[in-house]
Amino acid sequence: MALNQFYIPTLLIGLISAASLLGCQHTPPNPSTKTIAATSKTSNSTDKSWSASTPQSYLVQTLTRYDWQLTQVASADNKAQDFKHHPPLIMEVRPDTLLFKEGCHLYKIRIERGHPIPYPYSMSELRDVNDNCASQYNIQGPGAIQQVLETIFSPRSYLYFNFRPLTLNEKPPMAEGSKQLALNVNNGMTLIFTGTPKPEQQVSGLPITNELLERYQWRIVNATDQNNQPITEFGYTEVPITVNFYTDEHRRSASFSSGCNGVSGGYALTVGQTLLIGSAPQTMVGCGDLINYIESKLSRTMLSTVSRLTLEKLDNTNVNNSNLPDYLLNQTLETGETLIWKNEKKDRR
Repeated sequence: MALNQFYIPTLLIGLISAASLLGCQHTPPNPSTKTIAATSKTSNSTDKSWSASTPQSYLVQTLTRYDWQLTQVASADNKAQDFKHHPPLIMEVRPDTLLFKEGCHLYKIRIERGHPIPYPYSMSELRDVNDNCASQYNIQGPGAIQQVLETIFSPRSYLYFNFRPLTLNEKPPMAEGSKQLALNVNNGMTLIFTGTPKPEQQVSGLPITNELLERYQWRIVNATDQNNQPITEFGYTEVPITVNFYTDEHRRSASFSSGCNGVSGGYALTVGQTLLIGSAPQTMVGCGDLINYIESKLSRTMLSTVSRLTLEKLDNTNVNNSNLPDYLLNQTLETGETLIWKNEKKDRR
C-alpha cells in the first residue's frame, strides 16, 4: 500500500524527532509551564474518582469505563495542536495494559508499575495483535502510528508516564458524561484524550462492588470449560484454589493461590459488572508436579482476561459463623470458561 495511505501528520513527525532527542533525558519538566487546552482541576467537585488527587488505583478503574480518543498533542516546547488523524486513535485502558486502536490495527502495550511518583508507569512490550490488516485489507507491515507509540513508550528510552484527569473544554461541545485525560510523559510530551462512556450493560443478580469483592476470600467450588466439561486442574479437593482482591494506593490487585507461588495481576470492576484482570510478574519456585500443573492452568485461565460476574446470596449455612453471609460468585470468561466462587472469611494482612 502506498505511503500516503498511512499519512502521518507533520506534528507527529516532529514529535518522533523530539522524542528521539529527548528519550534519554528523563528529568521531569515543570508541568505548570505546559500550554494545553485543559487544566488538572476536577471537572466535577462531587466526582471523587475524577480529580488530580485521585489515587492511581482508583483512577485506573474509572479509565476502564471510557473509550479514549486522542484529540490533542503537546510537545516539550509547550505547544499544543489538535490531532486529526484518520482513522482516529482510540485508547482502551485495562489493568497492566493499554490497547490502541487505529483502523484495523490493535496495538497492545504491556505497562509496568512501581516507578517513582510522579511517573509510575513504563512500557515493557508493544505489539500489533490484530491480523485483520493483513487478512482482510492486504495491509502489510506496521501502521503509521506504531512508530510514534514505539518512540513514546520504548522500554529502552527511559521514558515514564502517568495519567491525570483534566477539566473539559467548553469548545468544542462535548457529549454529556465525557471526560478529558492527560497522558504525561517525563520528556515533556503530553497526549490529551477525550473519553466517551462505554454503553451501560444489563446485569443480573445482586450488585457487585469492589468493597464486596475485597471483603472476603473466594474459593472455587465449580469450574467448567468452553464445552461445559469440568476443568480437571481446578477439581482437586486437597488443593483449594482461592482469590483475594486488594486495593492500595498504587493499584487494585487480584491474587490467586493454590497453596504455593500463586499468580496475580491488577484488576478492575468496570461497566456491566465486567471483571478485567491483568498480569504481573510471578514467583517461580518449584512446588511439585501437581501444584505446578494447577498453577500453570490457573495462570493461563485467569491472567489478562475479561469476564462477566453475577452474584447470588444463599440461605446462611455457616453454622460456625452466622454473621458470615453465603454468596456464590459466578464468573463467565470471554473465552467460555465458567467458574463459581464461594466466599470465605478473609485473613487480614
